[in-house]
Amino acid sequence: MTGAAIDLHGIGRVHDDETRVVALDGVDLSIPVGRFVSVIGPSGCGKSTLLRIVAGLEEPDAGTVTVCGTTPAQAAEEKRLGLVPQQPALLPWLTVLGNVSLPAKVNRRHNREPLPDMRELLRRAGLGDAMHQRPAQLSGGMRQRVAIVRAFGLQPDVLLLDEPFSALDEFTREAQQQELLDLWEERGATVLFVTHSILEAVRLSDTVVVMAPRPGRIVDIVDIDLPRPRTQELIRSPEFHGYELTLRERLRDAFEQDGHEVAS
Repeated sequence: MTGAAIDLHGIGRVHDDETRVVALDGVDLSIPVGRFVSVIGPSGCGKSTLLRIVAGLEEPDAGTVTVCGTTPAQAAEEKRLGLVPQQPALLPWLTVLGNVSLPAKVNRRHNREPLPDMRELLRRAGLGDAMHQRPAQLSGGMRQRVAIVRAFGLQPDVLLLDEPFSALDEFTREAQQQELLDLWEERGATVLFVTHSILEAVRLSDTVVVMAPRPGRIVDIVDIDLPRPRTQELIRSPEFHGYELTLRERLRDAFEQDGHEVAS
């Protein structure tokens, strides 16, 4: 597949409750194949809504969305799209191996060939000793890792992740970030990653999309021109911190335009 993996044009979404919140307004975004793109912004700016629209879990009220040149629903049916939610959503009665193998057993007609060796993929993610355990026996970080392996096991063209590391401590979060990058570089996919963390966005991404609320909209797109791998030495470098400062300023500008103050 070449060209854009995800195309959003004029996306609007209104949560039609008593307050009638405009979750997204006029969102345009095109993500080339193979890019790792993060979306940052404060709560209420529509990050998760945007991800759910790309995943086909919500319909936009305005605009068009294509994933791999087709509708999100068709891309999901053909297993071209993988989703890692904030909570791993593992089946408690299945082992780790059973959980990661289940998607390939559903809708076999659209299996991507050749199917990956899930045992090897679990070993690759540091879960070889846990593959016969059940989710209740795992730590939070391990359960999230299982969810990521499950998504990669579909061999998706597009992988969507909604703040998958937000509940983890800092040390575990850094380890999970590296494992995600290792799998992405090895298996290949276009990634759309939602996060609140500026540091996480800079460490992981080729491009960072900055959003602001009321209404939810894109206010800037920043390319991260840093070499990979993003080592600890690089993370401590002035170049890395320069991108952090740039993104923080973009968020501050968006809030000030919206009549709000941003804390330092």
